[in-house]
Amino acid sequence: MECLVISKTESPRCILKVNDQVIKQASSFNYLGSIIPEDARCVNEVKRRIAVAQSTFSKLDNILRNRSLSMKVRFRVLDCYVYPVLMYGSEAWSITSDIKSRLESCEIWFLRKMMKIPWTDKVCNKDVLSRAQVKRKLMKNIRVRQLNFLGHIIRKDGLENLAMTGRIEGKRSRGRRRVTWMTSVKGWLQERGVKHQEVGVIERTRNRKLWHDMIAYVQGYGT
Repeated sequence: MECLVISKTESPRCILKVNDQVIKQASSFNYLGSIIPEDARCVNEVKRRIAVAQSTFSKLDNILRNRSLSMKVRFRVLDCYVYPVLMYGSEAWSITSDIKSRLESCEIWFLRKMMKIPWTDKVCNKDVLSRAQVKRKLMKNIRVRQLNFLGHIIRKDGLENLAMTGRIEGKRSRGRRRVTWMTSVKGWLQERGVKHQEVGVIERTRNRKLWHDMIAYVQGYGT
């Protein structure tokens, strides 16, 4: 049995006992396959998911890089067996610019491997997408999963809703404010023409049809 203390700065040392047995304090916790660190950041988990997805890609190398198969078939294999591994748990990621860059680089890595384009050929990412005749979709898929997750959490009106919408009293600590999950999602919505305040987002989720219509709109934005 272990306990985990979440803290933005250095995690305080705690002594907890159950039946006179001291519970070990962990620096990270594996919850349903996702690693939760004591600083609650998700960058290490994203790195781990990328590594696992690339490993899964390598196991399917004889299919994904087989030029006797059409690109359509290979993309379907990629969507069915590789991307789900990468996006597992992505509903809870607070996506910063660094994390976005890592995910987009991974997406291009898959395409380069499938088309056998070595880095030494100095082919830019835009040309890789053009050769594959596809557009970037990884970030959009992750965001859509997050929006569906948000709607589910808010309409459930449980403890998860309170954790998502609640406010902590007192002054915040010094230093640059972190990119929160809600701020990240809200910024992505604004990029796609959905301009309203956070309260408006929360209120809209309670109308299931309206929320799903909005998700369909942002999913098709720019395509």
